[in-house]
Amino acid sequence: MNALETIHAKNNAIMGLRNGIKIPLSYNNAAVEHKALRENILLVDYSHFAIVEVNGEEGYELLNNVIAGELSSIRDEQALYSILLDNQGHILTDLYILCDDERFILLSEWITADQLVNLLQSAADEIEYEDISIRSLNDSFGILHFEGPYSWELICEFYGMDVIGLPFMEFMTISDDVLLFRSGKHGEYSYKVIADKAILAELWERSLQEGEKFNLKVGGLNYQKQARLENPCWDPQMYGDFTHCPIEMQLQWTVHYDKGEFIGRESLIAKLENDIKQRAIGFSVPCEYDLGIAINDKVYNDGEEIGYVMISGYSDIAKSHIGRIMLHSNYAYADIIDYYTVKTAQGDQIIRTSPIPFIKNYSYLINASEHSYIDPNRPKNLLEQLEKAKHEKEAAEIATTNKTEE
Repeated sequence: MNALETIHAKNNAIMGLRNGIKIPLSYNNAAVEHKALRENILLVDYSHFAIVEVNGEEGYELLNNVIAGELSSIRDEQALYSILLDNQGHILTDLYILCDDERFILLSEWITADQLVNLLQSAADEIEYEDISIRSLNDSFGILHFEGPYSWELICEFYGMDVIGLPFMEFMTISDDVLLFRSGKHGEYSYKVIADKAILAELWERSLQEGEKFNLKVGGLNYQKQARLENPCWDPQMYGDFTHCPIEMQLQWTVHYDKGEFIGRESLIAKLENDIKQRAIGFSVPCEYDLGIAINDKVYNDGEEIGYVMISGYSDIAKSHIGRIMLHSNYAYADIIDYYTVKTAQGDQIIRTSPIPFIKNYSYLINASEHSYIDPNRPKNLLEQLEKAKHEKEAAEIATTNKTEE
């Protein structure tokens, strides 16, 4: 048992396995963790991520021949989000690729480090690359994930004000064995600290102390279910029973067909040439409660079956029942209102198709250089800032009027 697992056991976290690694599934009530994610800070152990290092002069060429994205689009201290396909063009996993001087660091949520190493090594052997080293870092390294509208402010206390200027999908080298990576899938400010697990255990304990003033909560991976209902992303636990095709899942933006060969390219092109029969689209129904729309419920248009429900649930933030449906391609368009019906166990329910994400994240109202959760001299968010400016303007106008009358 490593230092992080010892902490989780001591605090009675509900544990489970992801990628064969024991990881917390929950710490608090689900609503408490979701509230912290959307309004404050949620701290989660993400050590189930595969962490793989690729070194050598041929590392760039190998990776660009494997992933579906274009690796030349990033430079040192930048990261690329991409997908890894099999020969049939099916998604094996999504992943982050960090460009760190003469090496690349790969972070994968859905396959183990050993699986990723074996896949890359197999590709290197096939192309007969020699000047390359591929190894897992998971024996000693893990990841802590800080997510929420004020996560940046806590991270600043740990690593300095340079955090405020760290752009999305870039990282900072804190020390030889600590990286700070700004990335996330749920629309809020989020940061991953990649480090030795002993260092992460100390950081976890310190975060609980320093994070109290931010109303920080700790959580487990189960928080992702609601977060990814509201901010959809690739998650095989949600969509894997229905499709692994990036085109059907509307993930075409992760694929660069014109860069040359990569695993799965020919299969994807063949699918495009033969027309894609179905595509995923969002749906929503404004309401005050869960409507009971269930996975696999059928979708109809004028009595004709046109698709089915893949994921569904209620969002208190959106004040809507939301989800994603897989529709015949001729019908898979956003903002179709009052034409499509889902046949549920409680009866027919009219839905509207919608783009994703479904919510306006609170983080969009927060500017790290102007706002603060703990500094009373600064507004907490844009709305509070505008309200303060309005009152100051009104006060100035009153003062001017009174002076004129005198």
